[in-house]
Amino acid sequence: MTRVGVALVGFGAAGRQHLQALARADFADLRGVLEQNPAARTPAGTARYLSWEQLLRDPSVQLVSLCTPPGGRAELARQALAAGKAVLLEKPPAASTAELDLLVELSERSGRPVGVMLQHRFGVPEEVLGRTWQPAATALLEVSRYRPAAYFQRASWRHDPALALGGITAHLGVHYLDLACQLLGEPAEVKLAGARQLVPGIDTRAAGVVRFTGGGTLSFAVTAESVARTERLTILDADQCLLVENGRIALDGGAGPAGHRAASASELRGEVYRDMARAIAAGRQPRRCHLAGARAVTMILESVQQQLVACGRAAPAEPLLHR
Repeated sequence: MTRVGVALVGFGAAGRQHLQALARADFADLRGVLEQNPAARTPAGTARYLSWEQLLRDPSVQLVSLCTPPGGRAELARQALAAGKAVLLEKPPAASTAELDLLVELSERSGRPVGVMLQHRFGVPEEVLGRTWQPAATALLEVSRYRPAAYFQRASWRHDPALALGGITAHLGVHYLDLACQLLGEPAEVKLAGARQLVPGIDTRAAGVVRFTGGGTLSFAVTAESVARTERLTILDADQCLLVENGRIALDGGAGPAGHRAASASELRGEVYRDMARAIAAGRQPRRCHLAGARAVTMILESVQQQLVACGRAAPAEPLLHR
C-alpha cells in the first residue's frame, strides 16, 4: 500500500489522539499540523502550516484530518474535497443529517473518500456486525465518563452549543450509540428524558429511548456526573444476545468470537486510518468508517440536541460537577 500523507487540523485533545494513532501506522506519514493557537506545542520536527490555504496547496497531503470543534467543520471539509483531498472527520461528524448528506454527496462527486473517527466500529468483528436482529430486539446502553464543569469551560467552544453540537452524549455517548445503529439500523423516533445541562444544549446527563425503523428499541443513559467509567451495550433478541462492554464482547451469554480481544482506543483509531488509506488507494469510500454510515447516529444526536435546547436551562449538580 502506498503511504498516505496526512495533515492534522487542530492539535487539542483529539489531534493528539490522532498523532498517537499515526505513530503506529506504517502506511501513513504525518506531513504537518495546522493549529491556530500559537501557544499550542506541536510535535518536534513536524511541519506547522502557516495557513489553511498553505495546507490545501501541499501536494504531499492526500488526507486531511479535521480535529477542530464540530460546528463549522463542514465548510472545511467542503474546501478540502474541492482541493482534491480525502477527509477524516472527528466525531460528532455533522451538525445535522442535511449537513451529513451534503458532505456525502460532495465526496461522491469529487471522487475523494470521507470517513469519520468512530473507531469502536472496528472493535466489533464482521460476523457480529452482520447478525440480523428481529423487531422484538431490545437494547440497553450505558455510558459513564466523569467530566467536571471545568472540563466544559476549559475551551470556550465546549460550552457553546453552536460549536460543540452537544455535551456528553454527542462527544462520548456517540460511540456506542453508533454501534447500536450499525446493528439495529436507522431510528424512527427519539424520546429524551431526565436530561441535565450545564448550559442549554450542553448536557451532562441524558437518558431516553430510541425506536428503530426495524422495530427494535434502545434505552440509553449517558452521564458525565459519575466517577465510574464504563461503556456498555446490550442487545437482547428472542434467540440471541450481544454484550459489548468496554471493548469486550460476549455472545449469547457466553464468550466472544474466537480470537477476539479488546483493542486499545489508539489501536482502533489506527484501524480507521488504515481503512482510509485503503480507500484512497482504491479510489472508493472506506469499508467501515464511511461517513454515510453515521447518518443514523446523527439523526439521534440531532433529535437529542433539539430536545435539549427546547428543555432550556436545567439546574446543575453543584457538588459533583464542581468537584
